[in-house]
Amino acid sequence: MLKILNNIRDGKGREGDIEFLEEIAEVTGTASLCALGKTAADPLRSTLRYFRDEYEANIEKVKNPVEKRE
Repeated sequence: MLKILNNIRDGKGREGDIEFLEEIAEVTGTASLCALGKTAADPLRSTLRYFRDEYEANIEKVKNPVEKRE
């Protein structure tokens, strides 16, 4: 997850990265045997829920996420 997030941050994100992050977060929570592992991806899920436009804009290389909506 960190590698994908760093790629997105650095402008090297690819189509499908967000969906792959969601999938990894789901599998991590389901497959983990401890409580920490089950909730470790929650911050990522939260940012994807509330700031998805910013992730998508960075992948699409749009400087201002608001421009994308118009």
